Amino acid sequence: MHETGATEQEAREHVRYLIHETWKKLNAEILKPYPFSKKFMGIPMDLARTAQSFYEAGDAYGIQDQETHGRLASLFVKPIPLQDI
Repeated sequence: MHETGATEQEAREHVRYLIHETWKKLNAEILKPYPFSKKFMGIPMDLARTAQSFYEAGDAYGIQDQETHGRLASLFVKPIPLQDI
């Protein structure tokens, strides 16, 4: 932002554009023939989805909010009740 003089809104829109373009590249790559199984090739895609899900509400470090904290707690701290399954 400082180098280009962009506003925060312009910077956010640019980051969204970069994310969108990266997803297009990832989706195109996953469709190419590779000598690996589909499950194996799906792992990086799942990691990318997980990372985007974590960080779309903020990084929880610069500005700690309850939404990201709640997501992390539900994944790593709170047990899954088996009787509801």
